[in-house]
Amino acid sequence: MGHARLAPGFSLNEARIGTVEGGESGVLVWKFDQLVAILTRIDEETYSTKGKWFLETGFGLLTGQHKNFDTIEEAVSWLGKYTFPDPVLSADSSADAAGSV
Repeated sequence: MGHARLAPGFSLNEARIGTVEGGESGVLVWKFDQLVAILTRIDEETYSTKGKWFLETGFGLLTGQHKNFDTIEEAVSWLGKYTFPDPVLSADSSADAAGSV
């Protein structure tokens, strides 16, 4: 995962996700410094899914979505299609930008 080529604006933080006893390997997916999803690494040899990624939870437009992906790059690319395109500026940052001219 260290050499994953991600869609623009995305970054990942490795984390232990408490979905099973002892937790499982996962990543927090950020887009423009906003947490948009949590992915876990699937570790089930029985179903030939070992090493794939699962969308545990998504936020915003991704709420309620669950999906498997073959690679982390595929997952982030898919997430890019279903998240807001650009960061939303708050009223404070908009006013700051207008006032700094």
